[in-house]
Amino acid sequence: MNTLKTILKTVGFVSIGLMIVIPFLFTGNEKPETGKTEIQYWHSTGQKEQAPYYVNAFNSTHDSIQVKPVVIPWQEQEKKVLTALLSGNPPDVVNQFSPVVKWASRMALRPLDDLIERDGLDSTIFFPSLWKEMRWQGHIFAIPVYTASYAFFINKRLFREAGLDPERIPQTWQEVREYSRKLTKYDEDGYFKQIGFIPFYQQALIPGQSTLPTPIIMAWQLGAEFLVDSGHSLKLNNPEMQRACRWILDYLDDYPMDKLSAFTAGFGYGDQHCFVSEKIAMMILPSTFPEHIERYHPDLDYTIGMIPSFQGYPTTSFSGCWWVAIPRGAKNPEASWEFMKYLIDKEVQLATVEAMEENLFPANRLAAFDKRFDKDRETDIFLKHIEVANSAVVVPIAHDVFWREFYNAVERIMHKVQPVDAALEQAEKTVNHELHKALEYDEYIRSKMDFFNR
Repeated sequence: MNTLKTILKTVGFVSIGLMIVIPFLFTGNEKPETGKTEIQYWHSTGQKEQAPYYVNAFNSTHDSIQVKPVVIPWQEQEKKVLTALLSGNPPDVVNQFSPVVKWASRMALRPLDDLIERDGLDSTIFFPSLWKEMRWQGHIFAIPVYTASYAFFINKRLFREAGLDPERIPQTWQEVREYSRKLTKYDEDGYFKQIGFIPFYQQALIPGQSTLPTPIIMAWQLGAEFLVDSGHSLKLNNPEMQRACRWILDYLDDYPMDKLSAFTAGFGYGDQHCFVSEKIAMMILPSTFPEHIERYHPDLDYTIGMIPSFQGYPTTSFSGCWWVAIPRGAKNPEASWEFMKYLIDKEVQLATVEAMEENLFPANRLAAFDKRFDKDRETDIFLKHIEVANSAVVVPIAHDVFWREFYNAVERIMHKVQPVDAALEQAEKTVNHELHKALEYDEYIRSKMDFFNR
C-alpha cells in the first residue's frame, strides 16, 4: 500500500511538471531551413564562449548535421532531462557529471554497444577508471569526454619556516605525520593558528575547492574492495578501512578534537580557503585549484607532488568525469552519435580543453599525454593520478546514500562516538539496505520492460 501511494504521488508530481515544461520543450524544434538534421545538445556552462567551442567547430565542419546547444543550470539538469524523457521529446545528446548508472538504471539512456561495435570505437583511448563508469549491467551507456584530477599540494614558504626542504615532498603517511608536527603552530592561548595536515574533516565546499576523503584513499591504497558478491553488496567494514580509520584516530591524538573543530570552523571559500589563507600547509586538492590560487593568492609559494601512501603500497586517487549520452527515445541517434564521436577526437579534445574556463583534462588519453597538453610538471603529476585513480562512484546504484553514510560513520569515529567497527558496520548495513532495494527495483523494471529497446 505504501508503495502504491508513493507511485501515485510520483505520477502526480511528474504530471504537474509536464504541464509546466512541455510547452517549452516543443518550441524551437522545427527543422532548420538549411535542410540539415538538427540535434539538441543539453549541457551546463563552463565555456568562454556562449556556445561551446566544439559545437561551433562541429557545425562549421559538418554539412548534414546542425547542433543546437541548450544551456541547463546544474541544479535543474536532472529535473529537466527526466521531464523531457517522460514527455517523449528528449534532447538528442546530454552532457552530465553525475553517475552514469543513476541514469542508466532509470532507463533514461540508450545503450551504445551496437554503435561502438559497428564503428570499432577503441575504448582503450580512455582512462580506465573513466570507461568503467560508463558501464551498467554489462552494457555501455555513455562516453567520457573530460575529467579532473588531484595532487598533494604543499606550501613551500611554511616548509622553509619549519626547517623542512620544500623540494622534499612527503612520500608516506608516516612522513606526513612527522612533517605536520613541525608545521603546526599555536597561539598564546594554546589554540591552533596553523596545522601541517588534517587527514579528515567534513566541510561543504564546492568540488573545485574540496579535499579528498583521506580514509577511503588510504583504504584503497591498502587494497580495499568495497563491492562484493558481484556488486550486490557493500563491504565497508573491511580490514583496510578499519586500518585507515585507526591510523587517522592515532594521528589525531596529536590534535585535541575540540581545538581542531574550532580551528576548522574558520575555514571558508575564496581567499578564506584554508590552503590559500596558509592555515594548512599540506592538502590533497583538485587540478582546478591552481586557477583558484591564481585568483585569490597569486603570490602563494607552493608546489605539488604525488599523494602519499603507506610504506610499500602504491598510491591512488579519485576520478570522475563529464560524459555524453543519447537519451532513450532521442529522434536522431545516428546524428547524435556522429557528434559524440567528434567530441572525443584527439584534436577536438585538445582544442576543447584550451577553450574551457576550468582546468579540465581530456578523457582521451592520446590527447592528455600529447605534449601540447602535458607540457609541464604539474600536468604530468595530475595525469599520473588519473592513471591510478579509482572511481568516486563506489556504489553506483546507491551513490548518494553511500557517501552520506560514509561521512557520517567517519564523523562518529573521529569524535569517538562509536568504535571503528561499529560505525563502519552501521553505515554498511544502511547502504546495503538501500542498495538491495535499488537492485530489486532495477531487476523488476527490466523484467517488465525491454531494457535495451532504443
